[in-house]
Amino acid sequence: MNIDFMRWDLCNTNGGNGHGRRIPSPPARPIVGHLHLLKKKPLHRSLAALAKRYGDGAGLLLLRFGARPVLLVSSPAVARECFTAHDVALADRPGLASRRLLPDDCPAIATANYGPLWRQLRRLATVHALCAHRLAATAATRDAEARVMVRKLWRAEPGKVAVKKMAYEFVVNLIMAVVAGNRMHQEEMLRFKAMTEAAHAATGAANRHDFIPVLRLLNFGRTARKLTALAKERHQFGQSLVDDYRRRNPHGASEPDETPRTVIGDLLREQERSPESLDDVVIRTVCLSLLQAGTDTSSSTIEWAMALLLNNPTAFKKATTEILSIVGTSRLLQESDLANLPYLRCIVTETLRLYPLAPNLVPHEASQDLTVAGHAITRGTVVLVDVYSMHRDPDAWDEPEQFTPERFLEVEVEADEDSKWMMPFGMGRRKCPGEGLALRTIGMALGVMIQCFEWEQVGEEEVDTSEGSSGITMPMAIPLVALCRPRAEMKLVLGNL
Repeated sequence: MNIDFMRWDLCNTNGGNGHGRRIPSPPARPIVGHLHLLKKKPLHRSLAALAKRYGDGAGLLLLRFGARPVLLVSSPAVARECFTAHDVALADRPGLASRRLLPDDCPAIATANYGPLWRQLRRLATVHALCAHRLAATAATRDAEARVMVRKLWRAEPGKVAVKKMAYEFVVNLIMAVVAGNRMHQEEMLRFKAMTEAAHAATGAANRHDFIPVLRLLNFGRTARKLTALAKERHQFGQSLVDDYRRRNPHGASEPDETPRTVIGDLLREQERSPESLDDVVIRTVCLSLLQAGTDTSSSTIEWAMALLLNNPTAFKKATTEILSIVGTSRLLQESDLANLPYLRCIVTETLRLYPLAPNLVPHEASQDLTVAGHAITRGTVVLVDVYSMHRDPDAWDEPEQFTPERFLEVEVEADEDSKWMMPFGMGRRKCPGEGLALRTIGMALGVMIQCFEWEQVGEEEVDTSEGSSGITMPMAIPLVALCRPRAEMKLVLGNL
C-alpha cells in the first residue's frame, strides 16, 4: 500500500492525536489527494457535490489537497461551533505558497495572519471607514456617487447596459472618495480591476500550485514571477494613493474644514503624531484592503440582484411600487431612505442568500489541534465553509432555489436557532468588517436604478444565472447586459441632475 494512503488513513482514523471520531472522506490518490475530484468549475459546486456524496450527513468532510488536509464545513451548527468555541484557534489564514509571494511587505486585512498586525489593520479600517459613526458621516458621499451613476445612465442613449461594469465604477469611486477624496480615471480603474481579480484568484483554495510542489517546479517559476509582479504592482498602486494625496495637500495631512475627511488624511495625521507606529506600508495596506475587498464583491452582488429581478418581474414590480410610493418621483432616493424600504432590503438579503459574496469564505487555518463536533482536527488543517450550500439547505429553507424576498418579511422568529441562518460576510473575529458599507452600497445602487429607470432583459429568454469562478468570489458566468430606459415620471428629476 502507498505510504501516503497509510498516513492519511491513520490521521483520519484517530485525528492525529488519538482522539475524535473518523471524519467522512472520499478515496484519495497519491500525491494529488482529492484534487482530481475538483476538475469542474466553479470550485464551490464541486465541493458541495463531494459533501453531499461522501459527507454522510456529518456536516464535515475531510479532503486532501496534495499533502494538505482540508476540512469542508457544511453544517450551520458546526460552523457556529468553529467560530465561537474555536474562533481563536481558527483565526489564521493558510500559509500557501501563492499567498506568501503575493503580498509585498504587508498583507491585506483579509489575508493577514491573526496577531498584532492584523489587529492594527482591522482597527484602523474600522475606526476610519467602517464603524457606524464613519458610515453615517460618509452617507453624503454615497448619495453623490449615486447621482453620478444615474446622470451617466440618463445622458447615455437608451439601450443596452453592462450592469457589472456600471456597478463596479459606482462602487470603486465611492470607496475611493472615502479613502482618498477623489475618483479613479478609466485607465486607473481598469488597472485596479485586473489587479484585484488576480489577487482574488490567488487568495482562493483552487490553485493546485499551492498544494503540489512538483507543479511549481514544472512551471519553471512562471507562477512565482507572475505573483511577484502582482505584488510589485500592488505596492506601487497603494503607494501612489498616498503620494498623490500628499501632492494634493502639500501643507501636511490637514484637510480644509469644508472638505470631507478621508481615510488617508486621518492616517497621515496619526503618522505625524506617531511616525514610528504608523508608516506608509500600513497606510497603503489599509487603503488597498478597503478598495480590493469592497469593489468586486459589492458590484457582483448588484449584478446578481438585477439578474434575479429581471427573471422575477413580480418581485421587480413590488420593489418599484415600494420605492415610488415611499420616495416618490420628485427627488432622487437617498441613503436615509433605505430604512423605510423593507422590501428592497429583503431583495439584498435574498440575493446574498442565493449568491453569497464568497461561497466558501476566505480559507481559515487551524493554529492548534482541536476537536470540532466530536472530530479531531490537526494543526495546519485548512478550513473551508460551504456557505453556498448552507444558504440553500432544503431542511432550513422553503423552496431554497427560488428567489423569494418575501421570506425575510416574516416577523416571527423560528424557534430553531439554525433556521434561516446565514453568514454571507463570515462569522467570528474574522468576519468581514465591511458588512455595513456593503449593504448601504448595494441598497443605494439598486434603489436608484429601480427608481429612475425601467429595465428589461435582452431577448425573450431568461437571464442566464450560471455561476462563474474567479478564485474566492463568485461572479456571473455570463456578465449581465440589460436594456435600460428612463422612467417617464422621473425625467424632470433626471434632467436637473
